[in-house]
Amino acid sequence: MEEYIQFVKDQINFVPDFAIVIGSGLSTMLDKVKVIKRIPYREIPNYPISTVKGHKGELIFGILSGKNVLIFNGRVHFYEGYTMRQVTAGVRLAAGLGTKNIIITNAAGAVNKALKAGDIMLIEDHINFIFADNPLRGEKGTERFVDMINAYDRDFLKKAVEVASRKGIDIRKGIYCAVAGPNYETMAELRFMNRIGIDAVGMSTVPEVIVARFLKMRVLGISCITDSIFNEGDISHTKVLNIANQCGKRIAELIESFLKEV
Repeated sequence: MEEYIQFVKDQINFVPDFAIVIGSGLSTMLDKVKVIKRIPYREIPNYPISTVKGHKGELIFGILSGKNVLIFNGRVHFYEGYTMRQVTAGVRLAAGLGTKNIIITNAAGAVNKALKAGDIMLIEDHINFIFADNPLRGEKGTERFVDMINAYDRDFLKKAVEVASRKGIDIRKGIYCAVAGPNYETMAELRFMNRIGIDAVGMSTVPEVIVARFLKMRVLGISCITDSIFNEGDISHTKVLNIANQCGKRIAELIESFLKEV
């Protein structure tokens, strides 16, 4: 990790105000970013490379709403065979470059029957069903016992709600659940999740949030609801990407306005 953090520092002298992680198919939110530099993940020593369609795999340094932003255009997932430390490499890189704030986006499936494809959901809290590993396993000292009560920063959430209301962007708020994947859930699993209060489910985000809180970063989480087995029937990765592409522009508008006011 020290190697790839130093590699990036050698490429550009840039301290981001915010890091932004772009989820599956959401790269349309890059349209309003003034790009200063791009670094493909494959050029960074030892940096994990995404194998998933819809994740381009590049660091983007730029300016959005007057803020320096470091954008991760694509992420890697636990189901790709990476370790949890590799999955959270981007968050550690952002912290290594001096970032104190992070916006994490994802594509998620609806569990709450009131949600439909195309909805934007601000994440209020999460439930972690990735039982196989934890990104803090092996860390030393008492700081590894991270307080997750305010994992998704309340002030950021409040500001995002205010901005959305002012801009006329329809949003929901809810609980996100992370699963290991890569398969989608069975109907029995979805019914169980619904009963325990989960609103949306995906295969990312939670490990990144755990590490962000470990590194004392403030987090805003945003889900694009890309499918609902209850309302739209069968799910496929192609459908997910198509809906995410449409959703990305509205999320970009929300993030752009949010950054102007924080």
